[in-house]
Amino acid sequence: MKYAFRFIFDSLGYRIRFITDTKELKSNDIFLIYGLTEPTPEELKELAKYYITFFIPCDFELYDPKAYTADRLRRSLREVKLLSVTPVISARKFEYLAENYSETDVNGGKINFDLVGNIFFHLANLEESTDSQALQGGYYPDSAGAFFNYRETPIVDNLLWLVDSMIKEHCRAKKSFIAQKLFWPAAQQSAVMLSHSIDDLQKWDLSSLVLSVADDLAMLFSLKWKQLGHNIAGKMKYLFTNYELYWNFAEFRQLERDSNCRSTYFLATEPCEDIDYSLEDADLQEELQQIIREGNDIALLATADKLNRDDFLTRKQILLHQLNKEQIGVRMCGFKSNETTRDLLNKISPSFSQSTAFHSAPGFIKGISLPWNPWISGNRAEYLELPTLYCDKHLKLNKHKLVQLEDAKHQIKKFYHQATRSHGIFSVDFSIASYSDIHYCNKLYAYILALVKSGNNYLATAAEIATWWEKRRNVTIDEGEYEISIIFPDDLDSFVLSVHGDPKIQEIVGVSAKFEGNTVHFTNVKADSIAVIRLNKNA
Repeated sequence: MKYAFRFIFDSLGYRIRFITDTKELKSNDIFLIYGLTEPTPEELKELAKYYITFFIPCDFELYDPKAYTADRLRRSLREVKLLSVTPVISARKFEYLAENYSETDVNGGKINFDLVGNIFFHLANLEESTDSQALQGGYYPDSAGAFFNYRETPIVDNLLWLVDSMIKEHCRAKKSFIAQKLFWPAAQQSAVMLSHSIDDLQKWDLSSLVLSVADDLAMLFSLKWKQLGHNIAGKMKYLFTNYELYWNFAEFRQLERDSNCRSTYFLATEPCEDIDYSLEDADLQEELQQIIREGNDIALLATADKLNRDDFLTRKQILLHQLNKEQIGVRMCGFKSNETTRDLLNKISPSFSQSTAFHSAPGFIKGISLPWNPWISGNRAEYLELPTLYCDKHLKLNKHKLVQLEDAKHQIKKFYHQATRSHGIFSVDFSIASYSDIHYCNKLYAYILALVKSGNNYLATAAEIATWWEKRRNVTIDEGEYEISIIFPDDLDSFVLSVHGDPKIQEIVGVSAKFEGNTVHFTNVKADSIAVIRLNKNA
Protein backbone atom coordinates (compact mmCIF):
# COMPACT_ATOMS: atom_id res chain seq x y z
CA MET A 1 0.00 0.00 0.00
CA LYS A 2 2.81 2.42 0.84
CA TYR A 3 4.25 1.68 -2.61
CA ALA A 4 1.07 2.97 -4.29
CA PHE A 5 0.74 5.96 -1.95
CA ARG A 6 4.35 6.98 -2.54
CA PHE A 7 3.86 6.73 -6.29
CA ILE A 8 0.74 8.92 -6.14
CA PHE A 9 2.22 11.72 -4.08
CA ASP A 10 5.77 11.53 -5.48
CA SER A 11 4.26 11.84 -8.97
CA LEU A 12 2.03 14.77 -8.01
CA GLY A 13 4.89 16.46 -6.18
CA TYR A 14 3.41 16.54 -2.65
CA ARG A 15 5.03 15.52 0.60
CA ILE A 16 3.50 12.48 2.31
CA ARG A 17 3.77 11.15 5.88
CA PHE A 18 2.32 7.94 7.32
CA ILE A 19 0.95 8.22 10.86
CA THR A 20 -0.58 5.84 13.37
CA ASP A 21 -2.22 8.39 15.66
CA THR A 22 -4.14 11.60 14.96
CA LYS A 23 -1.98 13.30 17.62
CA GLU A 24 0.79 13.34 15.01
CA LEU A 25 -1.22 15.68 12.77
CA LYS A 26 -0.14 19.28 12.28
CA SER A 27 -2.56 22.16 11.86
CA ASN A 28 -1.95 22.55 8.13
CA ASP A 29 -1.94 18.81 7.29
CA ILE A 30 -4.34 17.16 4.86
CA PHE A 31 -5.59 13.96 6.48
CA LEU A 32 -6.22 11.01 4.17
CA ILE A 33 -7.90 7.95 5.72
CA TYR A 34 -7.54 4.64 3.86
CA GLY A 35 -9.29 1.67 5.39
CA LEU A 36 -11.84 -1.11 5.34
CA THR A 37 -14.27 0.62 7.70
CA GLU A 38 -15.87 3.71 6.26
CA PRO A 39 -16.54 6.55 8.71
CA THR A 40 -20.06 7.94 8.74
CA PRO A 41 -20.58 11.35 7.11
CA GLU A 42 -20.93 12.79 10.61
CA GLU A 43 -17.61 11.29 11.75
CA LEU A 44 -15.86 12.48 8.62
CA LYS A 45 -17.29 15.98 8.94
CA GLU A 46 -16.21 16.18 12.57
CA LEU A 47 -12.59 15.49 11.58
CA ALA A 48 -12.92 17.85 8.61
CA LYS A 49 -13.60 20.75 10.99
CA TYR A 50 -9.95 20.63 12.03
CA TYR A 51 -8.14 19.18 9.01
CA ILE A 52 -8.93 18.78 5.35
CA THR A 53 -9.96 15.13 5.49
CA PHE A 54 -10.50 12.53 2.75
CA PHE A 55 -11.58 8.92 2.97
CA ILE A 56 -10.76 6.23 0.39
CA PRO A 57 -12.18 2.72 0.91
CA CYS A 58 -9.69 -0.15 0.75
CA ASP A 59 -10.42 -3.28 -1.29
CA PHE A 60 -7.79 -5.86 -0.28
CA GLU A 61 -8.60 -8.01 -3.28
CA LEU A 62 -6.94 -5.45 -5.55
CA TYR A 63 -3.64 -6.40 -3.89
CA ASP A 64 -4.21 -10.14 -4.25
CA PRO A 65 -3.00 -11.52 -7.63
CA LYS A 66 -5.42 -14.46 -7.28
CA ALA A 67 -8.56 -12.55 -6.30
CA TYR A 68 -9.68 -11.52 -9.79
CA THR A 69 -10.17 -13.89 -12.68
CA ALA A 70 -10.14 -12.41 -16.17
CA ASP A 71 -13.93 -12.68 -16.31
CA ARG A 72 -14.50 -11.16 -12.88
CA LEU A 73 -12.14 -8.32 -13.72
CA ARG A 74 -14.17 -7.40 -16.80
CA ARG A 75 -17.42 -7.57 -14.85
CA SER A 76 -15.98 -5.27 -12.17
CA LEU A 77 -14.98 -2.49 -14.54
CA ARG A 78 -17.00 0.71 -14.14
CA GLU A 79 -16.59 3.79 -16.31
CA VAL A 80 -16.24 7.18 -14.60
CA LYS A 81 -15.85 10.64 -16.10
CA LEU A 82 -12.55 12.30 -15.24
CA LEU A 83 -10.36 14.10 -17.77
CA SER A 84 -11.79 11.45 -20.08
CA VAL A 85 -13.97 8.37 -19.62
CA THR A 86 -11.89 6.13 -17.35
CA PRO A 87 -12.42 2.49 -16.30
CA VAL A 88 -11.97 1.67 -12.61
CA ILE A 89 -12.14 -1.67 -10.84
CA SER A 90 -14.82 -1.84 -8.17
CA ALA A 91 -16.77 -4.86 -6.99
CA ARG A 92 -19.16 -2.43 -5.34
CA LYS A 93 -21.45 -0.22 -7.40
CA PHE A 94 -21.53 3.50 -6.67
CA GLU A 95 -23.56 6.45 -7.92
CA TYR A 96 -20.90 9.17 -7.57
CA LEU A 97 -17.18 8.56 -7.96
CA ALA A 98 -16.41 11.19 -5.30
CA GLU A 99 -18.25 13.37 -2.78
CA ASN A 100 -17.10 16.67 -1.31
CA TYR A 101 -18.12 18.27 1.99
CA SER A 102 -17.64 22.04 1.75
CA GLU A 103 -19.58 23.75 4.48
CA THR A 104 -18.77 26.78 6.60
CA ASP A 105 -16.33 24.98 8.87
CA VAL A 106 -16.01 21.61 7.09
CA ASN A 107 -13.54 20.70 4.34
CA GLY A 108 -13.30 17.11 3.25
CA GLY A 109 -14.73 14.39 1.12
CA LYS A 110 -14.48 10.80 0.03
CA ILE A 111 -13.76 8.75 -3.07
CA ASN A 112 -16.25 5.92 -3.49
CA PHE A 113 -13.89 3.30 -4.93
CA ASP A 114 -10.42 2.09 -4.05
CA LEU A 115 -8.37 4.54 -6.11
CA VAL A 116 -5.13 3.48 -4.42
CA GLY A 117 -5.75 -0.20 -5.07
CA ASN A 118 -6.61 0.53 -8.69
CA ILE A 119 -3.27 2.28 -9.18
CA PHE A 120 -1.43 -0.59 -7.48
CA PHE A 121 -3.20 -3.10 -9.74
CA HIS A 122 -1.84 -1.33 -12.84
CA LEU A 123 1.68 -0.64 -11.59
CA ALA A 124 2.14 -4.17 -10.19
CA ASN A 125 1.10 -5.88 -13.47
CA LEU A 126 -1.57 -7.87 -11.63
CA GLU A 127 -3.62 -8.35 -14.78
CA GLU A 128 -0.95 -10.76 -16.02
CA SER A 129 -1.54 -12.83 -12.87
CA THR A 130 -5.33 -12.79 -13.18
CA ASP A 131 -5.15 -14.27 -16.69
CA SER A 132 -1.98 -16.37 -16.76
CA GLN A 133 -3.59 -18.84 -19.17
CA ALA A 134 -3.48 -16.15 -21.85
CA LEU A 135 0.34 -16.00 -21.81
CA GLN A 136 1.97 -16.65 -25.18
CA GLY A 137 5.59 -17.71 -25.07
CA GLY A 138 5.83 -16.34 -21.54
CA TYR A 139 4.50 -12.88 -22.48
CA TYR A 140 1.06 -11.38 -21.97
CA PRO A 141 -0.53 -10.45 -25.34
CA ASP A 142 -2.05 -7.00 -25.75
CA SER A 143 -5.45 -8.18 -26.91
CA ALA A 144 -5.98 -10.40 -23.85
CA GLY A 145 -6.10 -7.46 -21.47
CA ALA A 146 -9.36 -6.09 -20.09
CA PHE A 147 -7.92 -2.57 -20.47
CA PHE A 148 -6.72 -2.95 -24.06
CA ASN A 149 -9.84 -1.26 -25.41
CA TYR A 150 -8.99 1.70 -23.14
CA ARG A 151 -5.40 1.97 -24.40
CA GLU A 152 -6.00 5.54 -25.58
CA THR A 153 -6.90 6.58 -22.02
CA PRO A 154 -4.16 7.41 -19.48
CA ILE A 155 -6.08 5.65 -16.70
CA VAL A 156 -3.54 6.14 -13.90
CA ASP A 157 -2.86 9.74 -14.96
CA ASN A 158 -6.58 10.47 -14.72
CA LEU A 159 -6.78 8.99 -11.21
CA LEU A 160 -3.85 11.17 -10.16
CA TRP A 161 -5.71 14.17 -11.56
CA LEU A 162 -8.72 13.38 -9.35
CA VAL A 163 -6.57 13.34 -6.20
CA ASP A 164 -4.78 16.54 -7.23
CA SER A 165 -8.05 18.34 -8.01
CA MET A 166 -9.62 17.47 -4.65
CA ILE A 167 -6.54 18.63 -2.73
CA LYS A 168 -6.38 21.99 -4.49
CA GLU A 169 -10.14 22.57 -4.29
CA HIS A 170 -10.25 22.11 -0.53
CA CYS A 171 -7.08 24.14 0.08
CA ARG A 172 -8.78 27.06 -1.66
CA ALA A 173 -12.02 26.54 0.25
CA LYS A 174 -10.32 26.37 3.67
CA LYS A 175 -7.90 29.22 2.84
CA SER A 176 -5.08 26.84 3.67
CA PHE A 177 -1.97 26.15 1.59
CA ILE A 178 0.11 23.31 0.23
CA ALA A 179 3.41 23.31 -1.69
CA GLN A 180 3.73 21.24 -4.86
CA LYS A 181 6.78 20.37 -6.93
CA LEU A 182 5.94 20.97 -10.58
CA PHE A 183 6.51 18.08 -12.94
CA TRP A 184 9.36 19.31 -15.14
CA PRO A 185 12.48 21.43 -14.54
CA ALA A 186 11.29 24.78 -15.93
CA ALA A 187 7.54 24.19 -15.40
CA GLN A 188 7.10 22.80 -18.90
CA GLN A 189 3.71 21.34 -19.72
CA SER A 190 5.11 17.89 -20.45
CA ALA A 191 8.23 15.96 -21.44
CA VAL A 192 9.20 14.53 -24.84
CA MET A 193 11.41 11.49 -25.28
CA LEU A 194 12.62 10.31 -28.72
CA SER A 195 14.36 6.98 -29.19
CA HIS A 196 15.71 4.60 -31.84
CA SER A 197 16.12 0.85 -31.42
CA ILE A 198 19.12 -0.54 -33.33
CA ASP A 199 18.18 -4.13 -34.11
CA ASP A 200 18.31 -4.73 -37.88
CA LEU A 201 21.03 -3.04 -39.90
CA GLN A 202 21.07 -5.42 -42.88
CA LYS A 203 17.97 -5.71 -45.04
CA TRP A 204 19.18 -7.61 -48.06
CA ASP A 205 21.42 -10.53 -48.90
CA LEU A 206 21.12 -13.02 -51.75
CA SER A 207 18.77 -15.31 -49.84
CA SER A 208 16.41 -12.54 -48.68
CA LEU A 209 16.30 -11.01 -52.18
CA VAL A 210 15.12 -14.29 -53.67
CA LEU A 211 12.55 -14.88 -50.93
CA SER A 212 11.20 -11.33 -51.27
CA VAL A 213 9.83 -12.00 -54.77
CA ALA A 214 6.73 -13.60 -53.23
CA ASP A 215 6.15 -10.48 -51.10
CA ASP A 216 6.49 -8.25 -54.18
CA LEU A 217 3.89 -10.31 -56.04
CA ALA A 218 1.54 -10.14 -53.04
CA MET A 219 1.82 -6.34 -52.99
CA LEU A 220 1.32 -6.22 -56.78
CA PHE A 221 -1.92 -8.17 -56.66
CA SER A 222 -3.17 -6.26 -53.58
CA LEU A 223 -2.47 -2.92 -55.34
CA LYS A 224 0.01 -1.69 -52.72
CA TRP A 225 1.77 0.42 -55.36
CA LYS A 226 3.64 2.86 -53.12
CA GLN A 227 5.08 0.20 -50.86
CA LEU A 228 5.93 -2.03 -53.86
CA GLY A 229 7.70 0.81 -55.66
CA HIS A 230 9.55 1.71 -52.47
CA ASN A 231 10.76 -1.90 -52.05
CA ILE A 232 11.85 -2.34 -55.67
CA ALA A 233 13.73 0.97 -55.65
CA GLY A 234 15.54 -0.14 -52.51
CA LYS A 235 16.55 -3.44 -54.06
CA MET A 236 17.91 -1.74 -57.16
CA LYS A 237 19.90 0.66 -55.02
CA TYR A 238 21.36 -2.23 -53.03
CA LEU A 239 22.20 -4.33 -56.11
CA PHE A 240 23.93 -1.54 -58.03
CA THR A 241 25.58 0.42 -55.19
CA ASN A 242 25.75 -2.09 -52.29
CA TYR A 243 24.06 0.61 -50.18
CA GLU A 244 22.59 -0.89 -47.01
CA LEU A 245 19.02 0.40 -46.73
CA TYR A 246 18.76 -0.12 -42.98
CA TRP A 247 21.80 2.07 -42.27
CA ASN A 248 19.75 5.19 -41.56
CA PHE A 249 21.67 6.87 -38.74
CA ALA A 250 22.50 9.99 -40.76
CA GLU A 251 18.90 10.46 -41.90
CA PHE A 252 17.48 10.48 -38.37
CA ARG A 253 20.32 12.62 -37.03
CA GLN A 254 19.79 15.19 -39.78
CA LEU A 255 16.08 15.51 -39.05
CA GLU A 256 16.71 15.90 -35.32
CA ARG A 257 19.60 18.31 -35.83
CA ASP A 258 17.43 20.52 -38.03
CA SER A 259 14.81 20.62 -35.25
CA ASN A 260 17.31 21.01 -32.41
CA CYS A 261 16.19 17.74 -30.84
CA ARG A 262 18.15 14.88 -29.29
CA SER A 263 17.32 11.21 -28.81
CA THR A 264 18.36 7.94 -27.18
CA TYR A 265 19.76 5.07 -29.27
CA PHE A 266 19.37 1.55 -27.89
CA LEU A 267 22.32 -0.63 -28.94
CA ALA A 268 22.97 -4.37 -28.50
CA THR A 269 26.45 -5.64 -27.66
CA GLU A 270 26.52 -8.96 -29.53
CA PRO A 271 24.70 -10.59 -32.46
CA CYS A 272 21.91 -13.11 -31.93
CA GLU A 273 18.64 -14.09 -33.61
CA ASP A 274 17.23 -10.56 -33.09
CA ILE A 275 20.49 -8.68 -33.79
CA ASP A 276 22.33 -8.77 -37.13
CA TYR A 277 25.43 -6.66 -36.41
CA SER A 278 28.59 -6.70 -34.33
CA LEU A 279 29.60 -3.96 -31.93
CA GLU A 280 33.13 -4.26 -33.33
CA ASP A 281 32.07 -3.13 -36.81
CA ALA A 282 34.25 -0.12 -37.73
CA ASP A 283 31.46 1.72 -39.55
CA LEU A 284 29.14 1.26 -36.58
CA GLN A 285 31.82 2.57 -34.22
CA GLU A 286 32.07 5.70 -36.35
CA GLU A 287 28.29 6.17 -36.23
CA LEU A 288 28.29 5.81 -32.45
CA GLN A 289 30.92 8.51 -32.06
CA GLN A 290 28.85 10.83 -34.25
CA ILE A 291 25.72 10.11 -32.19
CA ILE A 292 27.52 11.06 -28.98
CA ARG A 293 29.17 14.17 -30.48
CA GLU A 294 25.73 15.54 -31.39
CA GLY A 295 24.51 15.29 -27.78
CA ASN A 296 22.45 12.11 -28.09
CA ASP A 297 22.60 9.22 -25.64
CA ILE A 298 23.21 5.49 -26.05
CA ALA A 299 21.63 2.79 -23.89
CA LEU A 300 21.63 -1.00 -23.87
CA LEU A 301 19.28 -3.02 -26.09
CA ALA A 302 18.95 -6.26 -24.13
CA THR A 303 17.85 -9.45 -25.89
CA ALA A 304 15.99 -12.45 -24.52
CA ASP A 305 18.35 -15.10 -25.92
CA LYS A 306 20.23 -15.45 -22.61
CA LEU A 307 17.85 -14.83 -19.73
CA ASN A 308 20.26 -14.95 -16.81
CA ARG A 309 21.86 -12.36 -14.58
CA ASP A 310 25.47 -13.05 -15.60
CA ASP A 311 24.87 -12.50 -19.32
CA PHE A 312 22.70 -9.44 -18.72
CA LEU A 313 25.37 -7.95 -16.48
CA THR A 314 28.17 -8.81 -18.91
CA ARG A 315 26.37 -7.05 -21.76
CA LYS A 316 25.80 -4.03 -19.57
CA GLN A 317 29.48 -3.91 -18.61
CA ILE A 318 30.59 -4.21 -22.26
CA LEU A 319 28.56 -1.16 -23.24
CA LEU A 320 29.65 0.79 -20.15
CA HIS A 321 33.26 0.16 -21.16
CA GLN A 322 32.52 1.07 -24.78
CA LEU A 323 30.97 4.40 -23.77
CA ASN A 324 33.25 5.05 -20.79
CA LYS A 325 30.25 5.58 -18.52
CA GLU A 326 29.45 4.55 -14.95
CA GLN A 327 25.74 3.89 -15.46
CA ILE A 328 23.42 3.15 -18.33
CA GLY A 329 19.77 2.58 -19.18
CA VAL A 330 18.29 -0.47 -20.88
CA ARG A 331 15.46 -1.60 -23.15
CA MET A 332 14.31 -5.14 -23.81
CA CYS A 333 14.50 -5.76 -27.55
CA GLY A 334 11.02 -5.72 -29.08
CA PHE A 335 9.62 -4.39 -25.79
CA LYS A 336 9.45 -7.97 -24.51
CA SER A 337 8.66 -7.46 -20.85
CA ASN A 338 7.46 -9.97 -18.28
CA GLU A 339 8.13 -10.90 -14.66
CA THR A 340 11.38 -12.69 -15.58
CA THR A 341 12.87 -9.79 -17.55
CA ARG A 342 11.81 -7.23 -14.94
CA ASP A 343 13.52 -9.28 -12.23
CA LEU A 344 16.70 -9.57 -14.30
CA LEU A 345 16.76 -5.84 -14.98
CA ASN A 346 16.39 -5.15 -11.28
CA LYS A 347 19.37 -7.42 -10.59
CA ILE A 348 21.69 -5.48 -12.93
CA SER A 349 20.56 -2.06 -11.60
CA PRO A 350 20.21 0.05 -14.75
CA SER A 351 19.73 3.79 -14.42
CA PHE A 352 16.36 3.31 -16.12
CA SER A 353 14.40 0.90 -18.29
CA GLN A 354 12.25 1.74 -21.28
CA SER A 355 10.92 -1.74 -22.02
CA THR A 356 7.13 -1.41 -21.93
CA ALA A 357 4.89 -0.65 -24.88
CA PHE A 358 1.88 -2.17 -26.57
CA HIS A 359 2.89 -4.39 -29.47
CA SER A 360 -0.13 -4.26 -31.76
CA ALA A 361 -1.33 -0.67 -31.32
CA PRO A 362 -0.20 2.61 -29.75
CA GLY A 363 -1.40 3.54 -26.30
CA PHE A 364 -0.79 4.11 -22.61
CA ILE A 365 0.45 0.76 -21.36
CA LYS A 366 -0.40 0.39 -17.65
CA GLY A 367 -2.53 3.50 -18.26
CA ILE A 368 0.39 5.80 -17.45
CA SER A 369 2.58 8.41 -19.11
CA LEU A 370 4.83 9.12 -16.10
CA PRO A 371 7.88 7.23 -14.76
CA TRP A 372 7.35 4.55 -12.13
CA ASN A 373 9.32 1.94 -10.19
CA PRO A 374 7.98 -1.52 -11.12
CA TRP A 375 6.67 -3.90 -8.46
CA ILE A 376 8.80 -7.06 -8.56
CA SER A 377 8.38 -10.12 -6.32
CA GLY A 378 6.61 -8.14 -3.62
CA ASN A 379 9.03 -5.22 -3.62
CA ARG A 380 9.52 -1.86 -5.29
CA ALA A 381 12.21 -2.05 -7.99
CA GLU A 382 15.25 0.20 -7.68
CA TYR A 383 15.11 1.35 -11.30
CA LEU A 384 12.64 3.67 -13.02
CA GLU A 385 10.51 2.45 -15.91
CA LEU A 386 9.80 4.99 -18.65
CA PRO A 387 6.72 4.47 -20.84
CA THR A 388 6.61 4.35 -24.66
CA LEU A 389 3.40 5.49 -26.35
CA TYR A 390 4.12 5.07 -30.05
CA CYS A 391 6.45 2.80 -32.06
CA ASP A 392 7.07 2.45 -35.78
CA LYS A 393 5.65 -1.09 -35.66
CA HIS A 394 2.26 0.41 -34.78
CA LEU A 395 2.17 1.75 -38.35
CA LYS A 396 2.16 -1.78 -39.80
CA LEU A 397 -1.36 -3.16 -40.08
CA ASN A 398 -0.02 -6.35 -41.64
CA LYS A 399 3.02 -7.46 -43.62
CA HIS A 400 2.09 -5.40 -46.68
CA LYS A 401 -0.21 -2.69 -45.38
CA LEU A 402 0.60 0.51 -43.48
CA VAL A 403 -1.53 3.07 -41.68
CA GLN A 404 -2.12 5.97 -44.06
CA LEU A 405 0.18 8.94 -43.45
CA GLU A 406 -2.60 11.38 -42.52
CA ASP A 407 -4.18 8.82 -40.18
CA ALA A 408 -0.80 8.29 -38.52
CA LYS A 409 -0.42 12.04 -38.00
CA HIS A 410 -3.89 12.20 -36.45
CA GLN A 411 -3.09 9.30 -34.09
CA ILE A 412 0.19 10.81 -32.98
CA LYS A 413 -1.30 14.26 -32.43
CA LYS A 414 -4.07 12.73 -30.29
CA PHE A 415 -1.61 10.87 -28.06
CA TYR A 416 0.60 13.94 -27.81
CA HIS A 417 -2.29 16.05 -26.52
CA GLN A 418 -3.36 13.33 -24.09
CA ALA A 419 0.15 13.14 -22.62
CA THR A 420 0.55 16.90 -22.34
CA ARG A 421 -2.83 17.32 -20.66
CA SER A 422 -1.69 15.13 -17.75
CA HIS A 423 1.87 16.56 -17.71
CA GLY A 424 3.21 13.18 -18.82
CA ILE A 425 5.89 11.98 -21.22
CA PHE A 426 5.17 11.83 -24.94
CA SER A 427 7.55 9.08 -26.02
CA VAL A 428 8.08 7.57 -29.46
CA ASP A 429 10.45 4.94 -30.81
CA PHE A 430 11.42 4.68 -34.47
CA SER A 431 13.93 1.90 -35.15
CA ILE A 432 16.85 2.71 -37.43
CA ALA A 433 15.41 0.29 -40.00
CA SER A 434 12.02 2.01 -40.04
CA TYR A 435 13.30 4.90 -42.14
CA SER A 436 13.55 2.47 -45.08
CA ASP A 437 10.74 0.08 -44.19
CA ILE A 438 8.07 2.81 -43.98
CA HIS A 439 7.99 4.75 -47.23
CA TYR A 440 6.70 7.96 -45.61
CA CYS A 441 8.86 7.74 -42.46
CA ASN A 442 10.84 10.90 -43.28
CA LYS A 443 7.62 12.92 -43.57
CA LEU A 444 6.04 11.45 -40.44
CA TYR A 445 9.12 11.86 -38.29
CA ALA A 446 9.54 15.46 -39.45
CA TYR A 447 5.89 16.03 -38.47
CA ILE A 448 6.53 14.59 -34.98
CA LEU A 449 9.53 16.83 -34.46
CA ALA A 450 7.58 19.91 -35.56
CA LEU A 451 4.70 18.91 -33.26
CA VAL A 452 6.81 18.53 -30.12
CA LYS A 453 8.76 21.72 -30.85
CA SER A 454 5.51 23.68 -31.11
CA GLY A 455 4.66 23.22 -27.43
CA ASN A 456 6.20 24.04 -24.07
CA ASN A 457 7.95 20.71 -23.57
CA TYR A 458 11.00 19.36 -21.77
CA LEU A 459 12.83 17.70 -24.67
CA ALA A 460 15.45 15.38 -23.22
CA THR A 461 17.09 11.99 -23.51
CA ALA A 462 15.74 9.05 -21.52
CA ALA A 463 18.68 9.26 -19.09
CA GLU A 464 18.08 12.97 -18.51
CA ILE A 465 14.39 12.40 -17.79
CA ALA A 466 15.14 9.54 -15.38
CA THR A 467 17.82 11.61 -13.60
CA TRP A 468 15.48 14.59 -13.29
CA TRP A 469 12.66 12.44 -11.90
CA GLU A 470 14.93 10.97 -9.22
CA LYS A 471 16.30 14.40 -8.24
CA ARG A 472 12.80 15.87 -8.14
CA ARG A 473 11.67 13.05 -5.86
CA ASN A 474 14.64 13.66 -3.54
CA VAL A 475 13.67 17.29 -2.91
CA THR A 476 12.08 17.49 0.55
CA ILE A 477 9.32 19.94 1.52
CA ASP A 478 8.53 20.83 5.13
CA GLU A 479 5.51 23.08 5.67
CA GLY A 480 5.18 25.16 8.82
CA GLU A 481 2.46 27.58 9.82
CA TYR A 482 3.98 30.58 8.06
CA GLU A 483 6.93 29.20 6.11
CA ILE A 484 7.95 26.39 3.81
CA SER A 485 11.41 24.80 3.89
CA ILE A 486 12.78 23.09 0.80
CA ILE A 487 15.85 20.85 1.08
CA PHE A 488 17.81 20.12 -2.12
CA PRO A 489 20.08 17.04 -1.78
CA ASP A 490 21.30 17.32 -5.41
CA ASP A 491 22.52 19.97 -7.82
CA LEU A 492 19.66 21.26 -9.96
CA ASP A 493 19.88 23.61 -12.93
CA SER A 494 16.24 24.57 -12.44
CA PHE A 495 13.31 23.65 -10.23
CA VAL A 496 9.83 25.11 -9.87
CA LEU A 497 7.52 25.01 -6.86
CA SER A 498 3.93 26.20 -6.65
CA VAL A 499 2.15 27.16 -3.43
CA HIS A 500 -1.59 26.49 -3.73
CA GLY A 501 -4.23 28.01 -1.53
CA ASP A 502 -4.62 31.29 0.29
CA PRO A 503 -1.24 32.64 1.50
CA LYS A 504 1.02 34.99 -0.45
CA ILE A 505 4.79 34.69 -0.67
CA GLN A 506 6.62 37.41 1.25
CA GLU A 507 10.27 36.47 0.62
CA ILE A 508 12.64 33.58 -0.14
CA VAL A 509 15.91 33.14 1.73
CA GLY A 510 18.80 30.67 1.56
CA VAL A 511 18.74 30.06 -2.19
CA SER A 512 18.59 32.45 -5.13
CA ALA A 513 15.05 32.33 -6.52
CA LYS A 514 12.38 34.42 -8.21
CA PHE A 515 8.66 34.23 -7.65
CA GLU A 516 5.68 35.35 -9.64
CA GLY A 517 2.43 35.10 -7.76
CA ASN A 518 2.69 31.83 -5.84
CA THR A 519 5.07 30.13 -8.27
CA VAL A 520 8.75 30.00 -7.30
CA HIS A 521 11.55 29.44 -9.85
CA PHE A 522 14.89 28.19 -8.52
CA THR A 523 18.00 28.16 -10.74
CA ASN A 524 21.53 26.80 -10.34
CA VAL A 525 20.74 25.16 -7.01
CA LYS A 526 23.71 23.52 -5.29
CA ALA A 527 23.51 20.18 -3.49
CA ASP A 528 22.55 20.34 0.21
CA SER A 529 21.03 23.81 -0.12
CA ILE A 530 18.03 24.80 1.95
CA ALA A 531 15.51 27.42 0.84
CA VAL A 532 12.90 28.96 3.12
CA ILE A 533 9.75 30.54 1.68
CA ARG A 534 8.21 32.96 4.14
CA LEU A 535 4.50 33.57 3.78
CA ASN A 536 2.26 36.49 4.54
CA LYS A 537 -0.82 34.54 5.43
CA ASN A 538 -2.96 37.61 6.12
CA ALA A 539 -2.27 39.22 2.73
